[in-house]
Amino acid sequence: MADLKLKDLTGQILVKLHEPIQDIESLNQWKRNIVNIINEIGEEKLSSSTSLTNTQSSSLDPVDWTSARLIAHETLNLSLDYIQYVRDRPVSQIMPSTVITTIEDEPLPSKGQSLSSVCRDVFNYVVPYARGNVHPRFWGWVSGEGTLGGVLADMISATININACSSTHSAAFVERTVIEWMRQIFGFPKDITGGLLVSGTSIATLISMAAARQRILADVRKNGLIHERQLIAYASVEAHVCVQKALELLGLGSSALHHIAVDENFQIKIDELKLAIRSDREKGFIPFCVIGNAGTVNTGAFDNLLEISSIARQENIWFHVDGAFGSFVILDPQRCHLVTGIDQADSVAFDFHKWLHCPFDAGCILIRDHTDLESTFAVTSPYLSKPERNNTDNKHWCYNLGIELSCSFRALKVWCTLKEHGLIKLGQKIADNCEQAQYFLSLLEQHQDIIRVVRPVSLNIVNFRFEPKEFNSTDYEQMNLFNNQLLKDIYSSGIAFPSSTSIENRVYIRVCIVSHRSTKEDFDLFIETIWKLYQTRLQTFLIN
Repeated sequence: MADLKLKDLTGQILVKLHEPIQDIESLNQWKRNIVNIINEIGEEKLSSSTSLTNTQSSSLDPVDWTSARLIAHETLNLSLDYIQYVRDRPVSQIMPSTVITTIEDEPLPSKGQSLSSVCRDVFNYVVPYARGNVHPRFWGWVSGEGTLGGVLADMISATININACSSTHSAAFVERTVIEWMRQIFGFPKDITGGLLVSGTSIATLISMAAARQRILADVRKNGLIHERQLIAYASVEAHVCVQKALELLGLGSSALHHIAVDENFQIKIDELKLAIRSDREKGFIPFCVIGNAGTVNTGAFDNLLEISSIARQENIWFHVDGAFGSFVILDPQRCHLVTGIDQADSVAFDFHKWLHCPFDAGCILIRDHTDLESTFAVTSPYLSKPERNNTDNKHWCYNLGIELSCSFRALKVWCTLKEHGLIKLGQKIADNCEQAQYFLSLLEQHQDIIRVVRPVSLNIVNFRFEPKEFNSTDYEQMNLFNNQLLKDIYSSGIAFPSSTSIENRVYIRVCIVSHRSTKEDFDLFIETIWKLYQTRLQTFLIN
């Protein structure tokens, strides 16, 4: 088998030697390919060498560090190319069935293969068919692009391979610093604020709901929910599904979430919220939490956080803010008023991997009083004792603030991103996205006779749909089908990647702009392309 592999690699070298070279770039690529094949030949020779068997099996480290370094550098170069030349490829591409079969049908490896071979498979079968959210015209959902600094931070984090959940090592102090920076950004009280970096807002919401439940039911950790009256949480109909999931996981059930209607601006109706709380108390229920939205998923709407905070204080219930992406509008001087009142919250959940452009995954739960987390999650056990080394204040260690006892060093990429770019530049990129949304809106308005836009466009999300004059204006089902088909045409073109949503039972194409790479020219290109796709789709639709 080894001889056949070496023969194949030698044949590849001979083919490469006769390849034509067009320019310097193709020459450099040719040299890299040659080096990669030579490295793989070296790995094959090494693996077949019986004299090195004992050395090779002593650990999982490379035997030939020189070749390993070359492979690592080439992998990094390819990763940098993926970012630098992102505009040279479609936003995303459909994964061919042959590639899916190659991945899914691969047998469980009993013997290893060369590192260069593994890396080659990654760049052949995985990287080309990623979701596409690093592209400047990826406008589906709220997925950040990441940065080069984030790539390097994750590489370093994997290198030191630290469990960031406990002890007095560097990762713990970096995380505490990030939490302190977030405290300052959101105006939470000094000295008592606590928090934790988690995978994302969904887990952050679960942690917050658990803390809110603990505050109202002090013995719930011991006794559970037996014989307790029904706890009730309140959120608008626009709230993210992670709230419902959190209540279900905490044993409260989805019926514990009372949805409140929204007004024409998609903001929670304050009077209806007050009425619901009063009505539930009269029924013997226990209102325990109200959730305010800082940037809803559908439209980017903001609830009146200041009024909600006042109600929460009057009713003595927990005030949580879902600020998954919209909370960071606080960094934009022109729009920071949208989150007025967020500093009054008991908890805020948000993601760094959205509008702060950190690599996935990096979310955060910020709690007004760290003792709420400790009373909810802290445990004592001999194997979790806190070391005294370099420790003058050990009250905030991560394993006592959340669910996990093992977690990656998420704080490093956040720390690096904030240090590299600073709040001013990050805030400017948020402002840019909001202004791009207004620019895109102006382009759509040029076709307002056939394009319906959901208003207001208050942030970075634009929802629109085509309503051709040739269609029956009351036949929403037909128009929904047409817009869904048009969305598929957009995906097939590779020009952009919006998502879709349903508002008042109407399908809308949803453009959510969180890219730090997007420019106005991207929207010019998109509107030009989508107009051509619309005309082609309309003709096909009418014929059929």
